[in-house]
Amino acid sequence: MQRLAVVCRRFSSQLLGSLPGNAVHQPVPAATAPFTSCIIRSKHTNDLTSDVPTPGLQFTGYIPVEDLEISYSRSSGPGGQNVNKVNTKVEVRFHVPSASWLTSDIKSKLTEMQKTRITKDGYLVVTSDRTRKQMLNQADCMDKIRTMVFKAAEKPRGLTEEETELRDKRLAKAKERTLREKRDSSLKKQYRGSPSISSM
Repeated sequence: MQRLAVVCRRFSSQLLGSLPGNAVHQPVPAATAPFTSCIIRSKHTNDLTSDVPTPGLQFTGYIPVEDLEISYSRSSGPGGQNVNKVNTKVEVRFHVPSASWLTSDIKSKLTEMQKTRITKDGYLVVTSDRTRKQMLNQADCMDKIRTMVFKAAEKPRGLTEEETELRDKRLAKAKERTLREKRDSSLKKQYRGSPSISSM
């Protein structure tokens, strides 16, 4: 883990250092893929090679960097002397409709769940300025995206045997109650329609 952090810092200084100007917007170049993949990958691995999707799974956590657009700007959040001097705030976006790494079901659910984060053009936008480090803020953005997609990929859990039995009992009671109410209502109508003793 320590070796991974050192490698990440080295790539950070070489490839994603502070950039001039108030904000810089650019697609992630292919040269940054090793660094970006080390951000995207799980904390529990020392492998710096890029993840690849696993067949048969809706979403594995793999996010292709070529589909991302990352921009940097000066942060108004915590940063001490770095505030308004260094481009530590990170914005990551990707075009949901054209994301080939997502299934159509995930795209639809993601769009529905993240309406406030998706632009009119279909871009999902996340930002982070939690720390003074550009690299950590970028990792935070990646984590946010991954969490959103995982939630959109979740399938409804099937009922257990106990839950199914409880559901059937409730349905049976509800049906019995409905039949009883109908029977009582029918008896009341019959009673109202029957001639009274005084009228005979």
